Amino acid sequence: MTQIIIPSDCGNAPKKNFLKDFYTAWAKDDLDFCKKHLDDHIIWEIVGQNTLSGIENFEKQLQHYPIRNASKMVIETIITHGTDASVDGQIWTNEGAVFAFCDVYKFKGFKGFSLKSIKSFWVELPTGSGCRGN
Repeated sequence: MTQIIIPSDCGNAPKKNFLKDFYTAWAKDDLDFCKKHLDDHIIWEIVGQNTLSGIENFEKQLQHYPIRNASKMVIETIITHGTDASVDGQIWTNEGAVFAFCDVYKFKGFKGFSLKSIKSFWVELPTGSGCRGN
């Protein structure tokens, strides 16, 4: 089971609350929840690796993504403004790797929680690097 640490806030930001739920579902391998909130033509750019589009390709790529094999996830910051959002933190995999990440989101509109695009920055950190959440 993944240990999930997410900061609390005033609770008056629906998109922040959605992103907390999205990351929790992602870490717990609840793909149905995640897919339900993706635009049919979702574009996911994984910086330095590839760019893909569509829910089916998103699901295939997710099979190889560290968050699905996490022993621990720490969300440090969630920022939302209009149709834009970003989330950063760290992931510890069951194999002992540690990743720092920042994901930048575009929502399909001002209302609702349909994700139009994701741009992901992931960096593997040296073991024992002393990153927060250790």
